[in-house]
Amino acid sequence: MATDRAARETAGWIVLTSVVCAAAIGVVVVLESMIDAPGNAFRLGLWWVAYALFVVTLIAIHGWLPWPRVRSPHLPLGVLIGLAALLVLLLPDQTWMLTLFVMTAAMAAFFWPPRAVALLIAAQILLTLGIAVTGGRSVAELVLAIVGFGNFQVFGALVVFAVRSEAKARQDLAVAHAELRATSALLELTTREAERLRIARDLHDLAGHDLTALSLELEVAGHLTADGAARQHLQRAKTIAKDLLGSIRAAVGTMRGETPSLEPALRALTADIPGLDVAVHVDRDIAVDGDRVIVILRSVQEGITNVLRHSGAERARVVVEMRGGDVLLTISDQGRGVDDIVPGHGLTGMRERFEALGGRLELSSVVGKGMTVTGTLPRSEPASPGS
Repeated sequence: MATDRAARETAGWIVLTSVVCAAAIGVVVVLESMIDAPGNAFRLGLWWVAYALFVVTLIAIHGWLPWPRVRSPHLPLGVLIGLAALLVLLLPDQTWMLTLFVMTAAMAAFFWPPRAVALLIAAQILLTLGIAVTGGRSVAELVLAIVGFGNFQVFGALVVFAVRSEAKARQDLAVAHAELRATSALLELTTREAERLRIARDLHDLAGHDLTALSLELEVAGHLTADGAARQHLQRAKTIAKDLLGSIRAAVGTMRGETPSLEPALRALTADIPGLDVAVHVDRDIAVDGDRVIVILRSVQEGITNVLRHSGAERARVVVEMRGGDVLLTISDQGRGVDDIVPGHGLTGMRERFEALGGRLELSSVVGKGMTVTGTLPRSEPASPGS
């Protein structure tokens, strides 16, 4: 789940609180063992083994251990829930041990949908009820155990769901922001290109034709003028008109041959994206036509959207360079990565854009090391068959 820095810090504080609570439970058990002699040394030893596994599992779920993060949190989360139930059953007389159920409900809310968390809370409340009834608790203790700790579980889960909802809203906002910037950059590019071509056409069609007509009129006037001085001035005017016509044609050719500026458009597209810092590098000698610029911009837009939605990375890198006469686009991040890439509509559309211009698209990803999208475009249009 991609979040911005504030949402990550909020989730981090919730996880840290759960770890502190787990540590506090261990401290309380130590103090009680020092004050009162344990009634069953084997049971207490088993409790400490289960408690150590509980703490390690809790930390591992959120990737706070040096070994690689688990690919799916569901198995360790199930282990955590089972260990919490075992810890409560081993010391059923300690009502405060039900705090473990509050922690498991909050941890489950990080990864499970509300319905699954509700079922977990109901199961833990039923287990609490069974322990209270079999332990001969009073009605007051029974109400405290069921209502008090049940409400704590619901409250903890709701807090985590609120954090997830906020993170999802921020993610959607970042994606919408990136798409808006991309649309704005493409609109500016296409508008500028259309205006440049319109000016080139107007110069060619209007000024060019008028100057050609002027040259013809001067040619006719030169034949009809007998005076030597007048003919000299007419010849000079013809030369000026001819030079001016050549200058206009050269200007039109230059305007039509100009390539769109790629780097400013890329920097405008990737600037100020909430929760994501994008580094852009474009070779100085890069020169691509309008169609290729649009493919590159659309691909970068889709790549950034994928990073925001799926990667969880805070940094990405976009590189456009010339390699062997081809234009090479690389979009990389250092997010969570995947084992098996299943292209969705976005990546499929990106590949189709590259292939339509005779290029290709390659995807690679490593779990824990992010994903890389590499697109290659020929600098010029491929020759058509029979040409």
